[in-house]
Amino acid sequence: KRKSDLEKIQRENKEANDERRKELERLGQADTYDNRMRLRLWEELNPADPLDRRCPYTGEQIGIKRLFTDEVEIEHILPFSRTLDDSAANKTVSLRRGNRFKGARTPYEAFSDSPEDYDWNTVKDLAANLPNNKSWRFGPDAMERYDTLERDFLARHLNDTRYISRMVREYLRRTGADVWVTPGHLTS
Repeated sequence: KRKSDLEKIQRENKEANDERRKELERLGQADTYDNRMRLRLWEELNPADPLDRRCPYTGEQIGIKRLFTDEVEIEHILPFSRTLDDSAANKTVSLRRGNRFKGARTPYEAFSDSPEDYDWNTVKDLAANLPNNKSWRFGPDAMERYDTLERDFLARHLNDTRYISRMVREYLRRTGADVWVTPGHLTS
């Protein structure tokens, strides 16, 4: 059952990516990982209403054309420098100026006192539109929750594993062993 569920999720993800590729072609944008990720994160801003997708920090609308300008950035909701979480669950798209103001703080740390030009109630309302695996990251206890309950296998660990695998292969080859390694996606 678990294998069947996983295959279903993989099939749905592939179909969604294929749709994003078509949309990128229609928009005249390059089919890159970054552009597909921008589309995915943009879709999550408000799945119910594509015409009302707004920056989670400023509340300004991000239209499809604006999405591919340098005004909009892919940003880490909880600071990457503090979490090392580079997963899609920790990313959203936002306007550059909102992201710059937020800096290496959580959304709550940056916006909860409603600094000039920002409104915490608006930020909370927009965060409520996001999937559950993202919306909790806007709460006052987000860093504590991340450190105690939500910490998952980090993408950094995968990179460490790749590096160690290459080093072990090189070491074994120097001992005269005939070694070849398969990529992780082939193994899975």
